[in-house]
Amino acid sequence: MRHFGNVGNQIGNPLSSFYCVTARDFKWPQVWRSNIGTDLRSPWGTLFTVDLAYTKDVHAMMVRNYQLGTPSGTLSSGTGDKRAVYNTNDKGGAAAYVFTNTNLGHSFNATFQAQHTFPKGFYAMFGYNYLVSKEASSVSAEISSDAFDRNQVVGNANKAVVSNSLYGNTHRLLVAGTKRFVYGEHKDWGTTISLFGSWTSGNRFSYTYNGDLNNDGSTLNDLLYVPTDAEINAMTFTGFTDANGVFQSGAAQQAAFRAFIQQDKYLSKHRGQYTGKYAGATPWFSQVDMRVLQDFNLKVGKHTNTVQVSLDIVNLGNLISSKWGLRKYASASGYYQPMTYVGQGTDDLSHYKFDPSQKSTFTTSPDLPSRWQMQVGLRYIF
Repeated sequence: MRHFGNVGNQIGNPLSSFYCVTARDFKWPQVWRSNIGTDLRSPWGTLFTVDLAYTKDVHAMMVRNYQLGTPSGTLSSGTGDKRAVYNTNDKGGAAAYVFTNTNLGHSFNATFQAQHTFPKGFYAMFGYNYLVSKEASSVSAEISSDAFDRNQVVGNANKAVVSNSLYGNTHRLLVAGTKRFVYGEHKDWGTTISLFGSWTSGNRFSYTYNGDLNNDGSTLNDLLYVPTDAEINAMTFTGFTDANGVFQSGAAQQAAFRAFIQQDKYLSKHRGQYTGKYAGATPWFSQVDMRVLQDFNLKVGKHTNTVQVSLDIVNLGNLISSKWGLRKYASASGYYQPMTYVGQGTDDLSHYKFDPSQKSTFTTSPDLPSRWQMQVGLRYIF
């Protein structure tokens, strides 16, 4: 978790419309960690490495809003979504974000690696990492109110519930290879070519509503309920005019929402259920990098100096083809909001909006991770 900046809120935001407080019995983060590892060299020279680590949270950090009591209401959605919601009597006057502790959270990390140096200057390495990480609160916010608002929940926003961590990827495969070529009249010139490849399972995110379903004051943290086809027909959608000036009726939104759920692997497998916190994951992504290192050895008097020219290419696949080395994302913020909660209507039912232009959960990132980069370096060694 990354909440170290929150302790300074009391000083940094003295005139806020809410309170930022550190609990009297608050304890700095503390974990219990056990790990074991070994290196084994085979008779043919391959070095195998195994590392296992288990971490248990003793005093993890979590921001709670002490303005809120226990929610006593029930959402009237017309579907199976009957989550607890806050009534007026369940809330105090001003929000009071309190920096507290929880002991929920653990992780298991396993790393396996094999490396071998072959004759004639060739080196190869293969590695695999497996990670399971669970926490009660793992948002990337430095402000207490943001840390509370972005901690996804179903119902009671102050209850610590262990779930997937935002940080870390479940699987990662690494492959590296290096080959050095030596030549010249006196074998004093050399070219080293290195390739590094990684294949990584997707980054985690949550499906949430755009709107405050449980009436806790946050429009970011209510986890999505995935309705069945029959429940979609019973939902109330508010008609609206989209950005192109086209009116989107309730029937059009129902059909589009049904198609959106069907194209999403996670949502389509959880019909009639709540989505889990950070249960969504972007598609696997890969990247291959290359380095070419050229050495020129020059004799200057009695000394031999080296001029070294390097060429680094990051995301080599994208240089070869614009369709390779791309990354896809649903949201850059850790939460993805495909559905808008409008509020409770006069019919005492929840009203929603869904933009039919949403055809796919994931889009290709235009940022640097999806682009190739090149760097040239010059080094003089004497």
